[in-house]
Amino acid sequence: MYYKLPTELYCERNCITSHADDICAHGKTAYIITGKHSSKANGSLNDVISVLENGHISYKVFDGICENPSIENIMEAVKEAPKKTDFVIGIGGGSPLDASKAVSLMLANPDKNEDLLYQKCDAAYLPVVTVPTTCGTGSEITPYSILTIHRLCTKASLPHKIYPSLALIDPMYLDSAPDTVLKNTAIDALGHLIESYINTNATNISKMFCNHALSLWKAIPYILKNNIRNYEAYELLMMISAYAGMAISHTGTSLPHKMSYSLTYEQKIPHGKAVGTFLSAYMRHADIYACNHILSLCGFSSVHMLADTINELCGHIEVPYSLAEKAVKDIAGDSIKSRNCPYPVNEEILWDIYKESVAII
Repeated sequence: MYYKLPTELYCERNCITSHADDICAHGKTAYIITGKHSSKANGSLNDVISVLENGHISYKVFDGICENPSIENIMEAVKEAPKKTDFVIGIGGGSPLDASKAVSLMLANPDKNEDLLYQKCDAAYLPVVTVPTTCGTGSEITPYSILTIHRLCTKASLPHKIYPSLALIDPMYLDSAPDTVLKNTAIDALGHLIESYINTNATNISKMFCNHALSLWKAIPYILKNNIRNYEAYELLMMISAYAGMAISHTGTSLPHKMSYSLTYEQKIPHGKAVGTFLSAYMRHADIYACNHILSLCGFSSVHMLADTINELCGHIEVPYSLAEKAVKDIAGDSIKSRNCPYPVNEEILWDIYKESVAII
């Protein structure tokens, strides 16, 4: 048995203000990493800035993080950092949070170039404070940072484990999130739970997180389909995402995530939607007990009912045959990409998952 989860996490209303001292204790100069719009719209950026100013902490904001940030995007942020940065604050969805970890790694190693990002080595990183404003990635608590690698036309997780020191979740930041963002990120969280449970690295502790969160997820389709917008719904969505993050912190993700990356890169399909489209087929190939256990916890009678629900929330996906063929060969030819899958993976199984999950054109 192995367990490590060093991130201190709080989930409550007015979370930033309530834990101002915890933020300011990280140092004298903060570097805020975020995107162009959402952190301004939901008030999270202003909340963080107010805390820093009241605590006499100097800061700089980099708001140029794009969706699915690339290595180049990270290095752009690194170049704009204050000369002496003590800690990094990531605000937003998975993209800014993942980016904040990568930036913290580079700032702690100023003598290194971008090659460090994907070097398998022990490397220091600056403390990271995370403020999530979507409900799917769990990046506020995981050690993972996934970046786009343009030269390979895909996404990949850094080999470095960069645990945030502090995660502050205010469910009300979801109030300004578009319906599509809530749906796609909630499905991403479901993907984390299913892939963590059906995983070669699954343990009693990781399954404990999955079991609890999957039982909570039973209420999510009703909330999303009926556009229920209140604190209780937001808190449930945020906590499921955090529990899912705790689970994959120990197991990693599996095939649906790996299969989703080409759809995200080549077709610009939102990450959660791309992951969700493969979940039911991934489960169908797994141990029947594990599959039925997950379905029972979530309130689904079959994998087909699960697939129909995901498609209703996020929509169907069409994939060109050439893209599907390339993705299948790529995953089948790289055992590392399927090592977390507890059943044998070959081209036949991958094609079966593809044909069941998407419309191939």
